[in-house]
Amino acid sequence: MRSTGRPVSLLRALLLGVLACAAVPGLDAHGQGTAEPAFKVGYTASSEGRAPLLVTFHASAQPAYRVEWTFGDGGTAGGTQVQHTYYRSGVYTMQARLLDAQGRLVSRAQSTIDVQSAGPERSELTILLGQGQVRLSTVDSVYYTPTTPRLILDGQTVTSRPMRLSEGPHRAVTAGVTQGGQMQERSVTFTAAPFTGSMVFENEVLRLTNVARAHGWNCATLREGGPALPPLTQNATLDVAALAQSAGMALAGYFDHVSGLDGSTPMRRVQAAGMEPHAVGENIAAGHETPAKVVDGWLRSPGHCHNIMGDYTLIGLSYVNRSGTTYTRYWTQVFASP
Repeated sequence: MRSTGRPVSLLRALLLGVLACAAVPGLDAHGQGTAEPAFKVGYTASSEGRAPLLVTFHASAQPAYRVEWTFGDGGTAGGTQVQHTYYRSGVYTMQARLLDAQGRLVSRAQSTIDVQSAGPERSELTILLGQGQVRLSTVDSVYYTPTTPRLILDGQTVTSRPMRLSEGPHRAVTAGVTQGGQMQERSVTFTAAPFTGSMVFENEVLRLTNVARAHGWNCATLREGGPALPPLTQNATLDVAALAQSAGMALAGYFDHVSGLDGSTPMRRVQAAGMEPHAVGENIAAGHETPAKVVDGWLRSPGHCHNIMGDYTLIGLSYVNRSGTTYTRYWTQVFASP
């Protein structure tokens, strides 16, 4: 039996910005006399601030006025809420302008947007294996140009939707155009094979996990009696990520949070499945024969226990059984907070 000694808990945060506004002398919101700033402006973006960086800008303004934006990289837009992608690293001066019905400037705001480099451009490929099917994703690829990367499976262009998968070897490719106009790609060869699961086992893992939370399991003293926590809700998107991990371990012969199949992390698998969570945690185990044994093992391991008793609201679960593999039975819990 084996449980990983490195339970994973990852956070994604938002960078929140409030832009300083200044009224234009001689005009207020009605065009009469100098007044307080006429509108409020802010923005949200990934706290990592890495290119290509998608920023959402928002402004509060009365319906009679319009907002115009210049983003500092040649891009412009209009409206009270707009999105803009900064494809290259650098420091950009963004400006928002509030205009009245006659097109006169009433107020303005500006801020610098510091966009960090995400390193060399790269094509990433995430392979989410399922029972007789697969999903491919380009999540976490980096291109400093507005390109749409292609997904290719066995020589055919495909989408990120689930696809039926026959047994045997397959080759998946993702490819995109770099800033220099070159095509960059990454390919992964993998083998699909049948395995079995058990919804009964997965439901029991969920039940035992929520019993521990309801009874206030203490990860330090290894006994019940602490503060009770609300139950986790099973989520179908997280189930996809959990199954991809269990199936990947069974079919590709690894035991790690970083996939030996495609190099994906728990966060990347959740994103590839279709969720953009604030936080993600993952517990894995192998060889345990029953839900009771695997949950008990996790609860008696501090890191795994903290995931189970963590401040999450959603959970995904998977159990995969494949004879002839190193551990035969593979278990995964994926936790997330939206």
